[in-house]
Amino acid sequence: MWYDEDGYAHDDFEGSYAHDYEGFDEDTIYDAFEGDPDAYWNID
Repeated sequence: MWYDEDGYAHDDFEGSYAHDYEGFDEDTIYDAFEGDPDAYWNID
């Protein structure tokens, strides 16, 4: 997570399909997908 100059918090994967459309949070992407948001398609 990072913060812009106004103090607004952003996830590292904001803008990715896994985060924005599938709803996976930053921790899940790091843990389940080893930090690769494009690997979301590979889980059952």
